[in-house]
Amino acid sequence: MVSAAHATRTQQQIPAAESQFDALRAGYQLMISDMQPVLREVLPFSREYPVTVTEGKEHEGLRNAFLKSIADEESVDYDIFRTQQLFTADELAAKRRQITDALDAIGRNWPEFRSLYELLVPVLLYAPDGGLAGGTSSTVLGVLWLAPKEHWNTIDVQEFLLHEFTHHTLFLEERRFGFYRNMNMLMEDRYLTRSAIRKDRRPLDKVLHSIVVGTEVLLARRENRIPSSADSALSLHPESGELRAGVAASLDEVFDLPLEKLLQPRPIEILEMTRKRLAEIPS
Repeated sequence: MVSAAHATRTQQQIPAAESQFDALRAGYQLMISDMQPVLREVLPFSREYPVTVTEGKEHEGLRNAFLKSIADEESVDYDIFRTQQLFTADELAAKRRQITDALDAIGRNWPEFRSLYELLVPVLLYAPDGGLAGGTSSTVLGVLWLAPKEHWNTIDVQEFLLHEFTHHTLFLEERRFGFYRNMNMLMEDRYLTRSAIRKDRRPLDKVLHSIVVGTEVLLARRENRIPSSADSALSLHPESGELRAGVAASLDEVFDLPLEKLLQPRPIEILEMTRKRLAEIPS
């Protein structure tokens, strides 16, 4: 609906499509390309999913824009890799294989989620990460930056995809409703709270995301959306008991803050829904 409204408001025609899904995808890509013109170099609407960006001068603008967007975040609290580097051919092939295998597994076990990924995150950007594993950005929507770790198993990679998809959907919600009343206030020491996954004290925007991400991972495990076994040693996220305890502790700290002073109504509603869903998961 938002994508269609954007096309109408800007007096643009959504390209003809063979299905409702294709029409929705075209409208969404039109919207995010207008919001971030750098995406126009990689998003012709007829291209199959995913649009993979790796190297070459033709995609330099997108790589630069994405890395700069993360480095320039107001509440960023880690050092981002600012210098352009490229994977070797063997490294790139291995990382693409990790992601492709994980997407295929998700398609078999959770086809609805796989379809949503294709819709909302059409561009996969492979680039070295300076120690991180990739991510998404609130200012370059539709792009997933990828540098999965060599030692991750397929469960880790699938949970990484879910992790970043959750961030991305929260960014879309933020664009629609507005989340934060004053970003500078969020970074004051008195309002820092425990991250659900990293467990260090971080600004509320980061902690809000960690709470929702942690809960979505727990729900996916509980519902067997990402099947694992006792033999699956996890590297990305903690085991479920530890993860649930981390989310619960973060929620307790966050709800002790004067949320009406810090957040708009929509993120408070999301936190309340998350607390309710967490209560359904046994400790």
